[in-house]
Amino acid sequence: MKKRPTEHDFRSLVTRQAADLPRQQRSIAEYVLEHLTSVPFLSIPELARRVQVSEATVVRFAQRLGYPGFSELKMELVDILQDQLNLGDNGTPEAVADDIFASVADLETSNIRRTVDALDRALFTEVGEALFQAAAVSTFGMGVSALLAELAAYTLLQIGLRTQTLSTRFSSPLEQLVTSASSDVVMVFSLPPYSRQGLDMLAAARELEIRTVAVTDRVSAPAARLATWTLPVKSDNMMFTNAVAAVTVLLNALATEIATRHREESIAALSRINRILDDDEDVLTQKR
Repeated sequence: MKKRPTEHDFRSLVTRQAADLPRQQRSIAEYVLEHLTSVPFLSIPELARRVQVSEATVVRFAQRLGYPGFSELKMELVDILQDQLNLGDNGTPEAVADDIFASVADLETSNIRRTVDALDRALFTEVGEALFQAAAVSTFGMGVSALLAELAAYTLLQIGLRTQTLSTRFSSPLEQLVTSASSDVVMVFSLPPYSRQGLDMLAAARELEIRTVAVTDRVSAPAARLATWTLPVKSDNMMFTNAVAAVTVLLNALATEIATRHREESIAALSRINRILDDDEDVLTQKR
């Protein structure tokens, strides 16, 4: 069995290679050595941004160290961190845990900031108005995107929009789409790895002349080519699923945008919801 590398092994590898690396790759090596506990939680674009090099340079750096790609380098660092946590020498677990929490928080903060900086405000406003004017809004996603679709439906319902989540539990989502009309809007969440079902949903809606919103990670994503509007969000994560902080901020902002522009309708909806919740609370109080 191949011996698992230690932090000393990894540092020695980088140090040995550093002298022969091109200048930009040396900058990456220096950054990695100074931030071993946070690099596993950085995506290629984020590391490239921090070191001010190209994404291709990050990949080439990992390959010069002998890894197939940057993902394999990160996973080796994860193994090293895990071994340190298991050893528990000299207070290492607490220090590493603190760094992991801060690193994940930094990455989510970066996702939010880059989403805010890149999002077209006119497009954002146009999507908000389309959702408000729609006869009904249907949301859909697979995997973690399914949870985001449910969150979107809940959030939009709170400001008075007629919203439903297309489910995979009882029938095909495409079958449920048959009852939709051209006055509706379908919102599809499509984050890597892009599900075939999400793309099929967008294609079917287009055939039915139903307007669609794709919430995806980039404007060149497969979903963007099928949607009426595309809202790009950053979802970089060290784990094998997508980070969702930027998506939740986007949904909150969309609901706030609609509620601000259509204040009377939103207040009326909130008042009705509050009355329902008050009635439910009264019933529970009586039962107790």
